[in-house]
Amino acid sequence: MNKKSLLLLLIGCGSAAFGVQQYKSWSLTVQPYVTYIDYSNSKYKNWGYSATLYGALSLSFGNHLFEGAVGTTHLDYKDGYTNWNQSDYTFAYTNYVLFPWYGKVGFHYIATPNTHFSDDGKIYFGDIGYISRYRWDGGLFVSYSNYNEGIAATEARLHGGFYRWLDYWRGFYFSGDITGIHINGEKQLGTSKKNYISLGGSATYFTARYKVTAYLWIGQRTLMVDNGGFVVYNLKERYRGGGNLSGTYYLRKNIWVSGNIGISNYKELETGKSVNVVSATVSIGYAF
Repeated sequence: MNKKSLLLLLIGCGSAAFGVQQYKSWSLTVQPYVTYIDYSNSKYKNWGYSATLYGALSLSFGNHLFEGAVGTTHLDYKDGYTNWNQSDYTFAYTNYVLFPWYGKVGFHYIATPNTHFSDDGKIYFGDIGYISRYRWDGGLFVSYSNYNEGIAATEARLHGGFYRWLDYWRGFYFSGDITGIHINGEKQLGTSKKNYISLGGSATYFTARYKVTAYLWIGQRTLMVDNGGFVVYNLKERYRGGGNLSGTYYLRKNIWVSGNIGISNYKELETGKSVNVVSATVSIGYAF
């Protein structure tokens, strides 16, 4: 699991930036993330960490949103195996000119000094959807991951959600997604399986001051592109379920802190062991 660089936070800061920008002709959001990763019952991996700096620039009262992130990931291996190091660079542009319709395109680049199929990996992604503000939303996210050794992954994710308000300031947001992933070069990954499918769902309770989200998913995932293109799982693990609990607290309208605790499970191909991965992420965001 690697790029659990867990920006896994919701690059919900993208939505935070979108919320602030509606009242200004421009807005700049900066948010650093730090993540600790622990592997349970893995023969090879011990622990890891990642650090990511995310930024979002909104222009023309939110009609144009430019997002970027630079991250580094380190995994500590047991018994003298070579440790893993990786750098990630992501850029995305979202157009809201035809709001309530939106369109997003982006690019994610992976660089690692390790000899690995994902070095120099290039991931192209896009999202198109409809937002009925404060009522419901839906869209289709697609990506294509191009790796070395003839390995590639094509992903499509249908996603949507709706609001249930308790009063003017409080309410719930429920969402769901279905993800399909098709793999080329499956033999190089040590498997004969080419197609993977998973279902996910979340519930968020929000107020003007804070929000808390619980997310669960079941099925199978590998080489997945997640969190709007900012998180890429580019190791060989075949994930079999997981979930996370995240929260954001607004210290002021333009300053917030976020945290996330997640757990997922994968089958280690070399040993057949069931490995649990636990991650914890903290971040702080500021909107100018």
